[in-house]
Amino acid sequence: MTFIRSRVPLWVALALFTVWTLAPIAWAVASSLFPTSALTSTPMDLSADTITLKNFAASFTSRGPNLLAAMGNSLLIAVTATCLGVIIGTPAAYALANLGIRRRGLILMAVLASQMFPAIVLVIPLFVVLANLQLVGTYAALIVAHLTFIVPIVIWVTKGFFEAIPPQLEKSAAIDGASSWNTFRLIVLPLAAPAIFAVSVFAFIESWNEFFFAVILSSSATKTVPMTIAEFSGQFQTLYGEMIAASVISSIPVVLLAIAFRRYLVEGFVEGSVKG
Repeated sequence: MTFIRSRVPLWVALALFTVWTLAPIAWAVASSLFPTSALTSTPMDLSADTITLKNFAASFTSRGPNLLAAMGNSLLIAVTATCLGVIIGTPAAYALANLGIRRRGLILMAVLASQMFPAIVLVIPLFVVLANLQLVGTYAALIVAHLTFIVPIVIWVTKGFFEAIPPQLEKSAAIDGASSWNTFRLIVLPLAAPAIFAVSVFAFIESWNEFFFAVILSSSATKTVPMTIAEFSGQFQTLYGEMIAASVISSIPVVLLAIAFRRYLVEGFVEGSVKG
């Protein structure tokens, strides 16, 4: 009984946190089932008679924003940026963790400091560089922009995991004649697979949801999902029902990804933080 009583405050706190987290999601899903007229009336008309699925169909068939094309753009950009971020960040993290690079602490602080600047500080010089290369409005521009926050994430998450790998394994590989690259590729990477997989999923979600760079660097052909959802709000009218429905639809791939690989996400982040 004493044990149960000691756990009650924890259970209450978890219950409140769950309600606090899920309430906005539940409200968004519920709101997507009502037309804009019902949501904007005073008071809101949330009776069962007004429930409809037309918002979901309208979000794809709207004459303005093209949600399906935007989801394709976001998928292409997020997958490419995530793959490139892992390819660039993982070897960099291994080098910083185990290869005794000079000024290692300074480099790590620079990587961390890059995440402290607001996006508006980075987007101006980034826009100038991409404009000179004639890349503004292309997929490459958004991929490069997303790498500015994906690569530091990959470096910081995987570095702790690499530091936790027993150095005896690498020394044994060196004695057997393996180069640093072969040691990294054949021994270290398989051991760090959970952390790499977890940070890949996290980076994909971050890229999928990114909005600010898309507003500045995209064109009509490369609009991403967040930017397209914002376009349901016009100068004279805001289509709240369609906007919320589009938000719910765009969240489905991310939610399914997180649910499908939740075990690997928890394993990767927990092992990386504990071992690091």
